[in-house]
Amino acid sequence: MKISSKLAQNIVQSIKEIIHHEINFMNMEGVIIASTDPVRIGQQHEGALKVLKTKRSLSVKNDDEFKGTKKGINLPLFFEEEIIAVVGITGNPEDVSKYVHILTKMTEILIKEAYLQEVSFNTKENQRIIIENLLYNTQSTDFENISYRDIYKYDVSIPRRVVQGMFLTDHAVDPALYKHLQKMVPDPSQTIFALNRNTLTILSTLTKPALLRLNLAAIQELVKNSFGLDLVFGVGSVCTTSADSRKSFSEAQKSLMWAKNLVKVPIQFYEDLDLGILLLPELSGSAPLFESKILGRLSDKEKGDFMALLKSYEKHNGSITRCANELFIHKNTLQYRLNSLHEKTGYNPRELHDYTILKLAFLIYEIGLRNR
Repeated sequence: MKISSKLAQNIVQSIKEIIHHEINFMNMEGVIIASTDPVRIGQQHEGALKVLKTKRSLSVKNDDEFKGTKKGINLPLFFEEEIIAVVGITGNPEDVSKYVHILTKMTEILIKEAYLQEVSFNTKENQRIIIENLLYNTQSTDFENISYRDIYKYDVSIPRRVVQGMFLTDHAVDPALYKHLQKMVPDPSQTIFALNRNTLTILSTLTKPALLRLNLAAIQELVKNSFGLDLVFGVGSVCTTSADSRKSFSEAQKSLMWAKNLVKVPIQFYEDLDLGILLLPELSGSAPLFESKILGRLSDKEKGDFMALLKSYEKHNGSITRCANELFIHKNTLQYRLNSLHEKTGYNPRELHDYTILKLAFLIYEIGLRNR
């Protein structure tokens, strides 16, 4: 691990605040790259070279006992059992020896923290790159190619589902959520996820619907309890190739649209869509013509009112009493409105065939309304 001058300077400044002695940080060439005494930065430190060679601490009793040194103690720093630098404390060796342990431990802790932050950043960036290239790139990126597996440590052949989530907020999501999500996803080495402004994309190794649903519900609970946000998910089918992954992503997006705008469910699997599978791809084709043919004589207000009526009628399986109670109207008023819908469209919601036609038309209308 190579320590940057900026990190080394932060380390020596932090340590000096505790032990109140000048601290020096030397790289693997024995050059002082950071010091609480700015004059010494850039100087060659021969004592550090000896420490690097022997991998043992060195006590310097007199100034310039070694070229570029002052009296004090110089210590090797190890990371994963490899020496990576030397840190020195200036002062009479007998006086500063009591700080040797705390100097070593503090330095190694600070280096480890910096390393973990760097690993976390690199992991986050790699996952973002994988998702952008695998799912969003319109050109075919071949993640089956061995070079991608080597570079990004991502094996596309592992069965996954693409999950597309949306936070129901107009504001950017708190970046602190990322660390919480790291603890929630299964198999962190192969489960990929990325946060954007108000979306969450996951390539989850949980492919069984029941297990994935439990995991997503737990994430929703965390988001709600810790950040006060509602989160809706759409889930695509299982994928094991680059092409399958893009297909699953498209399915997840459609499922999310259906869940968020129409059926109002927190988690929607693509394979559980019924009319959605039929209607979503057709909205740019003949579906709008069908909707216009059935509902063309209704005003926008009438469409909204009759749509709410039909949803309640379906919810209560045609029960006039329960439907009227939910809508806070008299049963006779409900009967009048059902008759009015029949008169204005030519389709009777009390008859199964006609009800199906009306349901399809109102679904198409609602989808189009959401997309305006």
